[in-house]
Amino acid sequence: AALLQVAQAVVSLSDLDEILGSIIRIMPILVGVKRVALYRWDFESNAFSASHEYGFSEEEEQLMTERELPPGMFPFLDVALEQNTLITNPLEAEATPLSWLAIQPEAWGEADIMSADRLLIAVPLSIKSDLFGVMLIEEDVDARRFRARRLEIINGIAQQAALAIQNDLLQQEMVVRERLETEVQLARQIQQTFIPNTLPVHPSWQIAARWRTARQVGGDFYDVIELPNDRLGIFIADVADKGMPAALFMALTRTLVRAAVLETTSPADAIRRVNDLLLPDTQQGMFVTAVYGELDLTQGTFTYVNAGHNPPYWARANGELEKLTRTAIALGVTDEPDIHQRVLSFEQGDTLLLYTDGLTEAFSPDGELFGEARLLKVMKMMQADTADEVIQMVEECLNDFVDTVPLGDDLTMLAIRKVVE
Repeated sequence: AALLQVAQAVVSLSDLDEILGSIIRIMPILVGVKRVALYRWDFESNAFSASHEYGFSEEEEQLMTERELPPGMFPFLDVALEQNTLITNPLEAEATPLSWLAIQPEAWGEADIMSADRLLIAVPLSIKSDLFGVMLIEEDVDARRFRARRLEIINGIAQQAALAIQNDLLQQEMVVRERLETEVQLARQIQQTFIPNTLPVHPSWQIAARWRTARQVGGDFYDVIELPNDRLGIFIADVADKGMPAALFMALTRTLVRAAVLETTSPADAIRRVNDLLLPDTQQGMFVTAVYGELDLTQGTFTYVNAGHNPPYWARANGELEKLTRTAIALGVTDEPDIHQRVLSFEQGDTLLLYTDGLTEAFSPDGELFGEARLLKVMKMMQADTADEVIQMVEECLNDFVDTVPLGDDLTMLAIRKVVE
């Protein structure tokens, strides 16, 4: 009946403070105890703190329930939590709550426990290995009668209190998780606004792209920027991190790139400017690999810098395939980078494929890496007439390779092709 009343209190109330307060208040009535205190264990402060109490004087509350109790200050509580089991200690007739702080738990025999005039009882508030605190109970005077049953009931009540705490923590976690999911969805929507909705259309050129994140938000991105004198700024980048931090750093990088290309006269100068602006905000271990180039739509040239990024592949109409190596270090690494730029001269039918490491570092179900050699093979065998077909064929090969294995990293691809007229 006692446990039923406690269970009803737990079910009928929704606020944890009210539930625990109700349990503490009805315990003396249900099981005939003199004092009760519920001590929560705070893992951050590494100390006990009393959240609810009954039967203590004002002075006792100040010393025992209105301050934190770090390990060693109240050994009786420490042992109950460490051993995760109910412990008891006989109390002398003159023992007061203030004297409990000095009690060193001993291995009392069952006869001593059952014959003691009154006991101090500490019951861990735990569900399996999850520890939430300790319930401390002082029996009333001459409480030997029905003691075994009383201890069973006390243990059951402590379980109800632990369940209430666990449910509240789970509810809090669910609320936090739902809020985080909402924030992540919003972040993804914002991030998608940074990715071009449409790509420039030109009679002599084709541009196609794909953008897939391994998580809901990621650090890959690309951009196509219209510049004066019939030129396009082409940018692809990968932040050396994942999730929300990478997405935020991506947004910063994109903003800086857009500003830098309008303030400078060459890709090398633009990359140097972005690096200088990124450095003050770069956290330890976070950097950006990127390829930035300017496509002259009239002259047919692509002037670029590869800042520590995966090497693009330049597929020539004559059958040659060139791997474009790095010409600079990644952005956000050093304040004096050595930056060089290179110029490609496109012929009709030439295609340039830029990509991030989500492509080459994808895994098959057998744990095999897609790798650059496989990409090189795909590029050599490819027969595509448009930039979009190039992207589609690479993506199809990747999908066949990974099968049902999810991508471990973000994936971005961008293809530039000079049309055969």
